[in-house]
Amino acid sequence: MRAVRVLLPVLRPMAGRDGHRRGGMLLAAALLRCSSPHWAPRRPQPLERRLAWGAEAVALSRAAVFRMRSGAPGLLARSLALHAQLLLQAGRYEEALAAAEDSLTAPDAHVPSQRTAFGHLMKAHALARLDRADEALVAARHSVADYRSAVPRRAGRPLGSAAAALRAQAWVLGRTGRTAESVTVYFECAGLLRGLSVWRQARLVVLQARVLAELIGGLRELGRFGEAAAVGDDFRERVPPFVPWLNPEARLLRAASLIDLAWCLGAGGDLPGARAAAEESVACCRALRVSDPAVGDSVLVLALDALAHHLDRLDAHAEERVVREELVAAYEQLAVTDPGEHGPGLAAALDSLARCHTRDGEGAESVAVTERGVELYRRAVARDPRLYEGELARTLCNLSVRRRVADDATGATAAAHEGLAITRRLAESGGDEVRPLVADRLRILGRARYRAADGEGAAACFEEAETVLRELMESGDPGTHEAGLAAAQSALAKALGAAADGHLDAGRTDDAVAALRRLRELTGRTALTDVHAGCVSAFARSRDRDAEGTGEAWRRTTGEPWPSFVYRLG
Repeated sequence: MRAVRVLLPVLRPMAGRDGHRRGGMLLAAALLRCSSPHWAPRRPQPLERRLAWGAEAVALSRAAVFRMRSGAPGLLARSLALHAQLLLQAGRYEEALAAAEDSLTAPDAHVPSQRTAFGHLMKAHALARLDRADEALVAARHSVADYRSAVPRRAGRPLGSAAAALRAQAWVLGRTGRTAESVTVYFECAGLLRGLSVWRQARLVVLQARVLAELIGGLRELGRFGEAAAVGDDFRERVPPFVPWLNPEARLLRAASLIDLAWCLGAGGDLPGARAAAEESVACCRALRVSDPAVGDSVLVLALDALAHHLDRLDAHAEERVVREELVAAYEQLAVTDPGEHGPGLAAALDSLARCHTRDGEGAESVAVTERGVELYRRAVARDPRLYEGELARTLCNLSVRRRVADDATGATAAAHEGLAITRRLAESGGDEVRPLVADRLRILGRARYRAADGEGAAACFEEAETVLRELMESGDPGTHEAGLAAAQSALAKALGAAADGHLDAGRTDDAVAALRRLRELTGRTALTDVHAGCVSAFARSRDRDAEGTGEAWRRTTGEPWPSFVYRLG
């Protein structure tokens, strides 16, 4: 290609002004050669220069068609299709679509060929980028059909391949949420690539990397973790180690595939393998940062998150904390340039780091880090409430737990109350999957109130949580909520006992008896040993403190004598 670039100054005089001479087609072909992507691992010319060459080739080809030069229609169709590819790389999707459609209306485009197949392929990519997925899928299928029916020609080899068309079809299916169909097409594409000659596979090695990386991602989304691990092994075998180091896109694909592979191995129970894959992805991303810092940083945070998660599962908490601190630092750097895009990621990273502080007994640091995350989520909610309100509620409840551990009962109650209010609103707006979270967050608020010595307020939260869980058990799978119900009832027993003690301290004997009645009713709804033991203890404490007053109040409010099963402990 370098030799062709050297010849351009020689060919221009042969083309004449506006390409009116016969040398115009030769110059157009040379310009196409210079602007086309080359398979060899070498640094391409700047995109702006290649766009200029492509536009000039299109103009010369049009002039040749106007003068009815032999072979000019095919050259024009090829020029337009390749120019559409360059426009796609530049993010000029509307112009790319127009160029691709023009290539398909060239004078000889009525016969399926590699040129028409490539035109449909570029059209599919442009339509997908413009969020016209249904039309993109039609174009991708046309491309596959044309590649299969076209007679291969040496001059058309740079114009894509049937494998590239299948990959486009699978990619568009994935964008529309049809992941299972997408994975099926990816497998077909991978099989087609595997059947090619070694020389042909070498020319399409980046396409192989792209197909296998996207296939691993699709299998992960479908929960087919074992198949994803097998495809990961195939990736290592079919994409030589030197390719990612020579090609930035292949390096990015390798990093992405390793991240997905780590999650799949972890989900399949192979935690050491998941850790190894995550560590490899981190190393790959750090190398990518050298050639492309913006892309490298954006992928590095995903790799660090996967590594930290699996270190946590392996109980390697000291190493996990180091990785989470690096993850926060990486997100902070990204958030400086684009806070809207990376602020929520930083908030999630801070919440995870706060968990490490809590585990290490650093309560104040844990609270401070979580508060930073809450503020970042508040800003995200201001931009997009639908997307981030749930995360804000979750982080507020985490803040409540961490404040309670740090003996800030008032702050814990405020955070839990706000988190519960948001969760209720989300549940009322039709989110059935949010209703179990209402029960969980009622228990968090109840524990905060219990720590604040508000026994009645805590009991009200736990009673409502019990009601919500019983309704969920009646309408769904009871086993899903049994543990939550037991936790709510155990906490309710403690809260009612504390409420009775508080009322007696304040001289409110009737209120104390009311709390004891609710506690006895609870023992009729559950067989939990700790609930029955708590009930016995609460009644015994009340009788020890004021046997006459509580006995009289009990008779007055219930019409029954003091329960006969109450006895002195010890």
